[in-house]
Amino acid sequence: MNYWLLAASAVSGLTFIAHIFGGGPEILVPLLAGDMPTYLKTIWTVVWHAVSVTVFVGTVFLAFEAIKPGKYPGLIWSICAQYSAFTGMFLYYGIARLGSLWPMPQWIAFSLIVILAIIGMRRAAKSR
Repeated sequence: MNYWLLAASAVSGLTFIAHIFGGGPEILVPLLAGDMPTYLKTIWTVVWHAVSVTVFVGTVFLAFEAIKPGKYPGLIWSICAQYSAFTGMFLYYGIARLGSLWPMPQWIAFSLIVILAIIGMRRAAKSR
């Protein structure tokens, strides 16, 4: 068992739950209630749920790798790359458009997941 990867999976799972139960009512519902063409509402909904699926799948594969270390290393590095990109987007747009990192603190969760996963992958590589 790789507890670093398990911790990364747990944070990813909490991020997924926050996205669904916190972000949905705070962001998705008001956007869909606005005066936007149906096509754009549909696209926005698909993008929103694509993020949901992405974070859920990341959570599952981090858990699988935690339980059976060495089974999915390529997937874990892909998840790290993807979550690093999410971190970068939240940092960039927070600063560029909002003038602060704090209105969108999601970068903290995504960077924490990446850090935990990298530690877990490095520990796993050393133990082989």
